[in-house]
Amino acid sequence: MLCDFEVRLYVVVPMEDIKKSGELPGNIIIRRLFSQLTFLRATEDCGYFLKVTKVKSVGNGKLLDSSKYIMFPVTFHSLTFLPKIGEVLVGIVVEVCRHGVFLKCGPMNSIYLSVRKMPNYNYVPGENPFFICNDQSRIENEVAVRFVVYAMRWSRTLVRKFDVLASIEGDCLGPVSLNGFDGLEL
Repeated sequence: MLCDFEVRLYVVVPMEDIKKSGELPGNIIIRRLFSQLTFLRATEDCGYFLKVTKVKSVGNGKLLDSSKYIMFPVTFHSLTFLPKIGEVLVGIVVEVCRHGVFLKCGPMNSIYLSVRKMPNYNYVPGENPFFICNDQSRIENEVAVRFVVYAMRWSRTLVRKFDVLASIEGDCLGPVSLNGFDGLEL
């Protein structure tokens, strides 16, 4: 689900960046905010950061102990992608294995769709493995699949992401034909 959040982050800027460059300090702070968001990527409460829509305020900087860095509180609005249980999404199959497939949808690169959540689909091994249904529909690499978010959790590893389990149990779920569509690239 796309959401708009107001977020407050502390941006750390090296003192020499402000002294040496001829730029306005505000420009340097915003550039550092963008690089910090690229590294941060996602949070458990807000989801994946897609875009800063508005910078609301940049507070007064505080000199850190080492006096080589200044920390600025920055408040901004951000468009985020936060997956919710029960939400219907479309993903592209990126890997097929014996026990299921991995999908990519927007900033989420490893959504797992287990064979247990693919009713009437059977695994067909080979050079290019795939799953085939009784009605001859196939789930293979680079196929678009409409799925429902069955379960999710925030990953507690160094990689900041959500672990998502998908299901195609239900009406209007499964492989879909989307002419000219190759996934939501964000």
